[in-house]
Amino acid sequence: MPTTDSASPDVPPSGRLSPVDAPEVAFVFGLGRAITLSGPVARGELGEIRQLVTDRGSWAVKQDLDPLSPADVARAEASAAFHHRCWEAGIPTPEPLPTRTGHFVAELGGEHVRAYSWVDLVDPDTSPDPGPVGELLARLHAVPAPPEGPVHDWFEAPIGEAEWKGLLKGSRAAGAPYAERLGEVLPGLVEVESILTPMRAVQTCHLDLWSDNLRRTTAGELCVIDFDSAGPADPSREVGMLLFELGQGEGARQRRLYDAYLEAGGPGLITGPADFSLTVAQLHHIGHRHLTMWLAARDPEARARSLAGVEEFLGEPFLLADVDRLVAEVAGS
Repeated sequence: MPTTDSASPDVPPSGRLSPVDAPEVAFVFGLGRAITLSGPVARGELGEIRQLVTDRGSWAVKQDLDPLSPADVARAEASAAFHHRCWEAGIPTPEPLPTRTGHFVAELGGEHVRAYSWVDLVDPDTSPDPGPVGELLARLHAVPAPPEGPVHDWFEAPIGEAEWKGLLKGSRAAGAPYAERLGEVLPGLVEVESILTPMRAVQTCHLDLWSDNLRRTTAGELCVIDFDSAGPADPSREVGMLLFELGQGEGARQRRLYDAYLEAGGPGLITGPADFSLTVAQLHHIGHRHLTMWLAARDPEARARSLAGVEEFLGEPFLLADVDRLVAEVAGS
């Protein structure tokens, strides 16, 4: 199940990682006798994925880059429980595996790990048939999942003009290669944040359904992965996020995805610009994170990794005119 994590509201990881013991992982999760544990097959912002092979099959082992606090573990257990309910409801997703004690997160030698059934995935693609995507999102939103806890700022709060200007000043002082581009788009970033409003906690949603996490298997089927950011949200705003990510700016694709979602009984409705608040908030927090990490980077590899994220963020920013066009395309469906 190779994958990479999207950026998330967590503190940037230190990158410290010690190898875990294959027999111990296999025993703790009840997976049989360990045969091999690969080196990382994928690395994201928050963790690495390894493939564990036992006498009972293949499994994905996710190891967090940084140790989790007790609060982090509690959130991880809650998101994994939601993931498991989705799997039980027939959502195409790897099965999250409990330990022998019934937990989803195990601490082994100071490292936090999780285990999943193995699924062979292809690379991310932002151009799948939007009809099946809309149907799958409706099925996902139909899984009974009452909201728990408050909505995180990452999903609803603006960065703010003062912070954007501070980053621009710091970037120019550091001779950042992207500084002038940031200066050009900064007024638009501030303007589009005017649509952000607090999000109603209607139900638990995935909240990280970028193309990295809505993938096809090698057999061609859609598969939802990485529920680590799941939490309270408004399904209407998650629909908006999929329309932006997989609609590709094409009205026909956007309408097909939204119509398929509604026809499949999806509860979310696009009624105005505020329904794209989740999209804007996440894009801005991800971009802000890459900008601050570039300024704080102490080695070329870390700086290059952050620069790639900065360039993606600034290359095609989601601005107010884009929001208005999207609303006009689908709000009448």
